[in-house]
Amino acid sequence: MKVYSAIVQIFEWSRKHRKGSITLEHVVLFPVFILLSLIVWQLILSGIAVMDTNAALRDAVRVASTTGDTDEAEEQGKDSFGQTGSYKLKSLDVKIENDEAIAKAKVEIPILFMASTPFTFETEKKAPVLHSPNYYYAGFPGNGPLGPVALGNGQLGYPTANMIITSSFGYRIHPIYGTRKLHAGIDIGGRFGDPIFAAEDGIVAYAGPSSGYGNIIVIDHGGGLYTVYAHMYSNQIQVIPGQHVKRGDKIAEIGNAGGSTGPHLHFEVRHGGYPRGANPGTPVDPLPYLSGS
Repeated sequence: MKVYSAIVQIFEWSRKHRKGSITLEHVVLFPVFILLSLIVWQLILSGIAVMDTNAALRDAVRVASTTGDTDEAEEQGKDSFGQTGSYKLKSLDVKIENDEAIAKAKVEIPILFMASTPFTFETEKKAPVLHSPNYYYAGFPGNGPLGPVALGNGQLGYPTANMIITSSFGYRIHPIYGTRKLHAGIDIGGRFGDPIFAAEDGIVAYAGPSSGYGNIIVIDHGGGLYTVYAHMYSNQIQVIPGQHVKRGDKIAEIGNAGGSTGPHLHFEVRHGGYPRGANPGTPVDPLPYLSGS
């Protein structure tokens, strides 16, 4: 209490005898305010660095677990981390051990309120490596081993060699958003990088980004019939708008872009238009077109 009383007396004396705007309160409180501001900014900066690191590891593990390519995974992780002058990605290493993808990262974060070396934040993420499924026809006539290109026996050919359908056409609970929505196509399981084929002769109407779909290809087959191929990464698209394609031509590779929980092809059939056009067309169940029934 004596110390508290002494402090109060000093402030009272300063208030009564101050000259101009500089007082003891300003002299004492201003440095404290600066220090507290630096501490708050230090916490914010550290939090942002941790989030960027986790995002980089998440993308690196995803690529490694789906492709098995650790070099590509490291590049993807570094791209996701981005560039900043506030903190530095010191290292990012990806390896595969015992069928598990492991990504580790070190980040240097500067200390703002003292002259000191940056402190290092280290963390890691893991994910199981996805193995290739055995390729077979699922739910179509003539089940058996596949050739390099599966043309199919319906009005439309199979868009992938692996016709394992993981989600059918119709209303469902969306796996990411948790709401009941129309699934406007079918999902076909596969590995990252597996080939995607044109389902029929036609002209590429669109090839590029589309919200929720990642990147898509739309092929106009004439007569108001369109097919849509979704969730590729931009560098996996191998056709351009206006290009003529034949049934069975390779047009892209399976990816995991947009609202996707794992590598697969989302395949749609639409009448009268396509999603990127002024008239989005009417989505219909692709299975009868593929099976010939």
